[in-house]
Amino acid sequence: MNPTRRQLLLASSLASLTPGFSFAVTPAHPKVLIVGGGWGGLTAASALATQADVVLIERNAAFVSLPLTNRWLAGLDDGRRMTQDYAAAARRFGYRFVQAEVGQIDRAARKVTTSGGQFAYDWLILAPGIAEDAGALVDGDRDAARHIELQFSSTYQSGPGFPALKQKFENFSKGEFLITLPPVPYRCPPAPYERALILAQAIKTRGLKAHLTVIAPGAPWPAYQRVFNDEFRDQVSYLPNTAIHQLDPYRQIVVTDFDELRFDQAIIMPPQQAARLCRENGLLAANTSWVTVNPKNFTIFDDERVFVIGDSVGPVSSLFGHYPKTGELASDMGRIAAAEIISRITGKEAPPMLPESTCFAYLSLQPAQFTRIESRYRWRGDGELTQSITQKRESNPRGEDDAWVDAMHARLFGTA
Repeated sequence: MNPTRRQLLLASSLASLTPGFSFAVTPAHPKVLIVGGGWGGLTAASALATQADVVLIERNAAFVSLPLTNRWLAGLDDGRRMTQDYAAAARRFGYRFVQAEVGQIDRAARKVTTSGGQFAYDWLILAPGIAEDAGALVDGDRDAARHIELQFSSTYQSGPGFPALKQKFENFSKGEFLITLPPVPYRCPPAPYERALILAQAIKTRGLKAHLTVIAPGAPWPAYQRVFNDEFRDQVSYLPNTAIHQLDPYRQIVVTDFDELRFDQAIIMPPQQAARLCRENGLLAANTSWVTVNPKNFTIFDDERVFVIGDSVGPVSSLFGHYPKTGELASDMGRIAAAEIISRITGKEAPPMLPESTCFAYLSLQPAQFTRIESRYRWRGDGELTQSITQKRESNPRGEDDAWVDAMHARLFGTA
């Protein structure tokens, strides 16, 4: 219900008499602008479509479901569900989709400038994903960083790179293949290990004169360490707790704590950070490469009308740091941000919600075996956010991962 003139005058009088009093008028047709059509942005758009004029801005023409890409690379998925149509989802849920590149965010005027024009907003949800800092691997050399991105791409973001990655896998027949992992946090922690598994099995089953080296700067992942040692001892060298000191992408040499390695082909994963959009618009926390948010509703601390969700979000707890950067967790962030905006539109308090995440990490392709990783959260009595993670090995799966994907796609696109 819109406020009457008498109500506005009364509010103005109260504001002059009451220190700290503020009166926010909800517009008749509130505008919610969502930047980024990943799991978080799509969930927020569908949840808000009946309550506001929602515009979803995304630079890509189509959505690529990243959790399915490794299965597709391994020949375990036909790829039909992997690519989804943004415009079709917008029609089903009743919001507007605009394909454009986003530039400047004017928070004072509540406007966003894009390659498709300017858009005003009452609330802004930023779900821009992640960026990679290839320059950190080559002492800031821009040409070398660009060479890494073109020749040894991590293919860790939606875009046209996945067919090229599949061709890289299929064409590799001999020599040394290198996979480097970034320091944590990074998007979808099991993904590089699954890719290593795909390559290792190809080398072994096809009898290739080839070898795979996996370099990880952090602690070993015990489940994959066992798989590499037990099943692929002759095909894979797994080097956890190993730092890269030098990388020459032209001569294809990497220098670690212990050795110098020459490689013929590679997937090089640079350190990850908040998306460029966040950096260019001054949203990063001081001395970090991430955005600090209120972990209860994902607003940034100096503007309650701006939300940041998904992989660009920084630490949320002094106990465990970052949320895992997974699709389902980003989707839940979008659901929570949408509920907060709806509560402001309707004047009804949003129910308390916390995100959660389920992830399926393949440990064997044939026969199929995977680990189901579940992350759950709760607020402790002293106000600290706690995390519990469980892992369960499924040695005889019954399609649980397919059911999960279809349920998530129903949330994002309105269809399985």
